[in-house]
Amino acid sequence: MTFFNPVRSLAIWCCCSCLCTACTAATPAAPTASAADAAATTDGASSVDATDTGDAAKPLVFADKYPLAAQFPEGGSYDPVGHAFFVGSLGDGSVHRIDAASGAETTLFTETAKGKWWSLGLDVDAARRQLWVCAMDDRDTGVRAGFVWVFDLITGKRLANHPLETAAKDATCTDVAVSKAGIGYVVDREQAHVYAVDVASGAKLFASGPDLKGGAIGGQNAVAVLPDESALLSIVYLSPKLVRIDLQTKAVKAVALTGPFSDDALLAGADGMAFSGGKAYVAFSSKLVEVTPADANWASATTAAAGVKEGMTDVIATPNGLYLSNGQAVRFALKLPTDPFELTRFAGKF
Repeated sequence: MTFFNPVRSLAIWCCCSCLCTACTAATPAAPTASAADAAATTDGASSVDATDTGDAAKPLVFADKYPLAAQFPEGGSYDPVGHAFFVGSLGDGSVHRIDAASGAETTLFTETAKGKWWSLGLDVDAARRQLWVCAMDDRDTGVRAGFVWVFDLITGKRLANHPLETAAKDATCTDVAVSKAGIGYVVDREQAHVYAVDVASGAKLFASGPDLKGGAIGGQNAVAVLPDESALLSIVYLSPKLVRIDLQTKAVKAVALTGPFSDDALLAGADGMAFSGGKAYVAFSSKLVEVTPADANWASATTAAAGVKEGMTDVIATPNGLYLSNGQAVRFALKLPTDPFELTRFAGKF
């Protein structure tokens, strides 16, 4: 997802997060093959077998579209245990929960500490019942301060509020991805850094490299852990690129891409990212790009693009396919009229 501050030369803030569940490789719709899994219900909802929840007697019900009260929802994530979406807000830094079955939206958290708060990338740690959130305080001093919030999804309590300044001076936070070991990996938009965050002990510098640096209006936007936990993938907004960070050696290297990886929309770059079916999906403002690795190490990959309605800032993987968040960051920065905010199921083809 992308955030622009028009006062500061339209600087772009981007966030996304998500780890994946499965969806079909050819068209990211419902991942299961049976007709029952994709059976339509009323009001554009669909029913998917609830194998992931261990309760096959209660199928998961999804809608094709979720209207959002959250303003400028930059980042999002799906909780397969609670069957809910979570989104942030550039408008006031709040965090929202959307029940995937009913569409009911509640505010999980609003920061009351002094500051101008944005909530950016999010990731659900389903095993530990935690929600990780990248947050920023856009301070009047001209220095943006990055934080990582961790919430207990059972109680709603904030468990941790870690400043990233312990890892690097003026560290920022655009997205976070959580490993199976419970470590949160955070990307910095201003600096070519990746941080590792422990719930108990806080943030440390994990890796750096020139391939993580962006241009004048966009550094790192999103991060995800590869399914085999061998590496991270990070995306740089402008000029768009995909970067691999080895979790063992910490080596940083751009992935060689063959095919489209750009967007012609105003100030649009590589934004949100999700894994699904062994592939990565990258949200641009008016395009969704499917990235297929050419090898197990993700040294190179091929891409294909599908057009989407302009204003998208993140892509979220679910058992019912991919959902797009229209955070409309450019309109936020330029103070332009907005469309209704929503999560929408991707029904296109590559």
